[in-house]
Amino acid sequence: MNDRTEITGDGLQAVRLAERAGAENLGASLYELQPGDEMVFHYHVQREELMIVLDGRPSLRTADGWEELPAGEVVAFPRGESGAHGCRNDTHEPVRLLMISEMTGPNISVYPDTGQIGVFDAGQRSHRRFGGLFNVTDAVGDYGGKARIVPPASGPRARRER
Repeated sequence: MNDRTEITGDGLQAVRLAERAGAENLGASLYELQPGDEMVFHYHVQREELMIVLDGRPSLRTADGWEELPAGEVVAFPRGESGAHGCRNDTHEPVRLLMISEMTGPNISVYPDTGQIGVFDAGQRSHRRFGGLFNVTDAVGDYGGKARIVPPASGPRARRER
């Protein structure tokens, strides 16, 4: 957990811990969010995630809105629209988060704010041969008509404070 962070595709500092350790079906990434950094609001169709706040006070966005979390908070995000989440550092101090997730493939990620869907053929980044973001407005819905994104929904979240 003390490895040097690298800049991710979305511009955040992270260490892909599980991948470096050789995990095949489990992901664990340590994120360091600097003041103003934000993880995009999204949900996964087939992937459950767990967030552990190690240091700092991040702001968490769910379908219910925004809330500030204390260090030690643990939040589970179930599969599907009830697991929609995003995170932002609104403070003046760095925030450290540990994100743990299933690494099943293919992975379908839904981004309600941008109207995009990400489709990736493999769970682990190092095993991917294909991945891309698609605008839902360019797609045809099942049985014709317009395609649409299922909006985020309130759902049960397991929480535990230290």
